Amino acid sequence: MNKIEGGLETVRGFRFSSISCGIRYENRLDYTIIASDAPCNASAVFTKNKIYAAPVKICRERISRPVNAILINATNANACTGDEGYSNAAILTADIAAKLGTDKESILMASTGIIGRQLPLEKMLKSHDLLLKGLAREKGSSVAEAIMTTDTVPKARAAKFTCANREYTIAGVAKGSGMIAPDMATLLSFIITDASVGKNDLDKIFKGAVDKTFNSITIDGDTSTNDTAIILSPVSDAPITGGKDLQEFTEALEYILSELAEMLMFDGEGVTKVVRVNVTGAADNREAVLIAKSVSNSLLVKTAIFGNDPNWGRIACATGYSGAEVEERLLSIFIEDIALFLKGKTEDVDYSILSEILNRKSYNINIHIGIGKGEASILTSDLSYDYVRINAEYST
Repeated sequence: MNKIEGGLETVRGFRFSSISCGIRYENRLDYTIIASDAPCNASAVFTKNKIYAAPVKICRERISRPVNAILINATNANACTGDEGYSNAAILTADIAAKLGTDKESILMASTGIIGRQLPLEKMLKSHDLLLKGLAREKGSSVAEAIMTTDTVPKARAAKFTCANREYTIAGVAKGSGMIAPDMATLLSFIITDASVGKNDLDKIFKGAVDKTFNSITIDGDTSTNDTAIILSPVSDAPITGGKDLQEFTEALEYILSELAEMLMFDGEGVTKVVRVNVTGAADNREAVLIAKSVSNSLLVKTAIFGNDPNWGRIACATGYSGAEVEERLLSIFIEDIALFLKGKTEDVDYSILSEILNRKSYNINIHIGIGKGEASILTSDLSYDYVRINAEYST
């Protein structure tokens, strides 16, 4: 697997278009489409929030069928919009399908933005001719920009890999800055590849890769109404099979998702630091995840990270209330390789060395439980003054 420059435009068999529709703001890209030249197998992971947006419902209903395009809008989530919101999404995708000459069930939709407002249906319908007229492979880079909300930079990655003596390309884009938590985040992500992978294999591999990446990051502990990650792979009579070839595809996919996940974290709302919380020695992997999530989502831990405060007691506290099996006499907590609490006892620490680490933009918190072999790792961030300011003003 080799990483390459560029984004979606590097993948053969797809075209893209992005326009300024004025969905909420004027003069910014806010409406985009990813269109495949041939039907694709699709796999997706969605929010687990029981309050979920109309486009999530549309996608869940259609994801088992071959897909020809994904229609995406920013600045309006189309969530908590009832039957009208669902109808609007259905009308928009049906119009795109008719103009592309394909079945309406083959068009997926994703939305992001403010919750509780209806889409400007007529304005969006009137923009479809312009949107589709602009379809071109070289416009792939515009998709990452068009899906942004509070993101400050577009996020895209691409890579090449080899299966069965043939070179393939995989690329992806993502957006998300706040409402980021495990079990998806307030993110949209779209991955495309020119490698044909069977539907069953695609489902299994994609969900596993998302668990390792997008489901292992947290900024503020909130899970959105719109979280959607979709991968498209062209349908073929001879898809990639075999353990070695599928492993090559899996490694390339995991690279793309892990890179996008890190980009999401470093562009988080108000984020000044990104810290990896590593848990080892838990009773099992499930309990390790409980501990890693508990520490990563703790507001007290996050504010300590922001303030460069070596307050390991907050880490111990969040470990203890995680719900996992924990014994104080076995617990050890490290910042990088510096022990702060070792097998239940406070350690003397050279705070000049520790201060240098805490001032970095990225470092590791390592927690050893001392009970079993379970392990987990989650990327978290600090919680800054700017996060509060951004989210205090979001709807106004």
